[in-house]
Amino acid sequence: MRINYLIKKIQYLILKPYFNYPKTLVEYFDKNKDKTIVSFSSIGRGRKFTQKNEFFHLTQKFNVLFVKDVTRSWFNNLDVKYIKQFLKKDVYTIGFSMGAFNAIIFSCLFPVKKVIAFSPQFSIDPNISEDETFLNYAAKINKWKFKKIKFSNKTEYLLVFGDSKKEKYHMSKMPKKKNIKFLTIKNCDHNTAPRLKKDKRLKNLINNFLD
Repeated sequence: MRINYLIKKIQYLILKPYFNYPKTLVEYFDKNKDKTIVSFSSIGRGRKFTQKNEFFHLTQKFNVLFVKDVTRSWFNNLDVKYIKQFLKKDVYTIGFSMGAFNAIIFSCLFPVKKVIAFSPQFSIDPNISEDETFLNYAAKINKWKFKKIKFSNKTEYLLVFGDSKKEKYHMSKMPKKKNIKFLTIKNCDHNTAPRLKKDKRLKNLINNFLD
C-alpha cells in the first residue's frame, strides 16, 4: 500500500470531516419524455465545492436526473434507494471520470438500457489500481462497497478513453464483451469529455449513442 495513501488515511481518521448536508444530491428535470438520463457528477472543482450539473444540454431532449456524489466516494456513499425513486423505465446513464465509474456501477443495480462513460476508472483502490491519481479521494473512503468496476450483461456500454498511458491502463482492465464498445480519442489525456466538447463533437456522439 502506498505511503502517501497511508498518511492521508491516518490524517482523515484523526480529522473526520463533518457533513451537514446530504452525501447524495439530485436535481430532476422532468420534460415528460419517454427516456430518462441519469447524469452522474465527476469530482468537479474539488471537495470545497458542490459539483455542477454535467451534460446539461441533455435536458433539451430527455428527462434528466443529475446525481452528485458529494463526498467523491466513487459510488461508495451514494444513496441508491433515493436515486431509484425518481426512475421508472427507459433509463440511460452518463458520466465523466468518477461520474463514468458511477454510471457503470448503477447499471448493475437498476435496469439501464445504455451507458456512455467518458474516462471511467477501473478502480481507485490502492490495493487494486496502479494509478495513483485519486489516492487523496480513496483515503477518505471508509467502507468500500465498490472496489472496482462492474458491468451488467443486460446493458449496452460505450466507453470513451484518451490515448495517454493512464487512460490506456484503465481501458486495458475493462472486460472485453459484446455489449461493451470502446472509443479512443487520439492525442487526448483524461479529459475526454471536455476535449470532445471543445471540438464540438460531444453532443452528436452522445445523441447518436442514446438514440
